[in-house]
Amino acid sequence: MEDELNDLLTQARDNIRDNVDKQQEEVYLQALRESLYELVNLEILNNKYLEVRNQAINNLYNECGYSAIKLADIVGVSRQMIHNIVKGK
Repeated sequence: MEDELNDLLTQARDNIRDNVDKQQEEVYLQALRESLYELVNLEILNNKYLEVRNQAINNLYNECGYSAIKLADIVGVSRQMIHNIVKGK
């Protein structure tokens, strides 16, 4: 009788542990899904604002006569990067 009770308690503990592990796994999977979704959204937003930044750089360089050095200082990138943006690379 006591052995059967101990076996039942062991089975109950194992079942609880399995359920907790499965719940924790689901929490981790949900966090992964949400983070991937948000990262895709951030990438889309980042690309949008890179286009806006690059257009502003082009306009300032070509229409307003800003130098690559001045634009590089404002934007925080290299002069070479400014030249690449202006050349459409």
